[in-house]
Amino acid sequence: MRKILCSIALLACSVFAHAQSDKLKIEKLNDNMYVYITYQEFKGVLYSSNALYVVTDEGVILIDTPWDKDQYVPLVEHIKREHNKEIKWVVTTHFHEDRSGGLDFFKKLGAKTYTYSLTNEILKQRNEPQAEHTFGKEKSFTFGKEKLSVYFLGEGHSLDNTVVWFPKEKVLVGGCLIKSAEATTIGNIVDGNTAAWPATMKEVKRKFKQAKTIIPGHDEWKMSGHIENTERIISTYNQQHSIKND
Repeated sequence: MRKILCSIALLACSVFAHAQSDKLKIEKLNDNMYVYITYQEFKGVLYSSNALYVVTDEGVILIDTPWDKDQYVPLVEHIKREHNKEIKWVVTTHFHEDRSGGLDFFKKLGAKTYTYSLTNEILKQRNEPQAEHTFGKEKSFTFGKEKLSVYFLGEGHSLDNTVVWFPKEKVLVGGCLIKSAEATTIGNIVDGNTAAWPATMKEVKRKFKQAKTIIPGHDEWKMSGHIENTERIISTYNQQHSIKND
């Protein structure tokens, strides 16, 4: 009987981890935080995109929206089914589709949407849907008794990339500013500033020395060394292209 119960528990965990399908994976970080992963193809290669949702008594906080728009509804349904909660707040970390592509969808769903003011300006310039609320280079929020702060610490992957800090859990959501420890290339920098990126990373290291978990924008997140690898990749790229760091 014990073996049967264990098998059922393992099956339940497996179903939860993979959520609706292999296009949407949910991985538990702690009692109220979940990394959710969606996928898109870039230059012929399939990439994962990491984002986060946080369950509070009053509803769910979403940090960045799914990269794959076909996973908007499955994510909402998963959260409703597993937690009996609605997504009430959405914060995005920069203007690219893998972060802000779902702003209009979640706004129409009734969520309050937030992003850095420059992100909204860029979205407006590109005739893309914008967040309902904006903030400056540093903003602290309390959503459903969960405290978080959003910081713009400098340019890098994009001119507007921000990071989100959860002080209680000491979790840093790095968005695409921070690359995974397993990354080997600099990725999409068409809207970035690689000369400024090293200084931005120094500020990230200085400010978040106490971080217990750092979630990069893409690739495997359950590793250490994300910041160090990001610095190596940027340094190598700048040396190869004779780019002087600011």
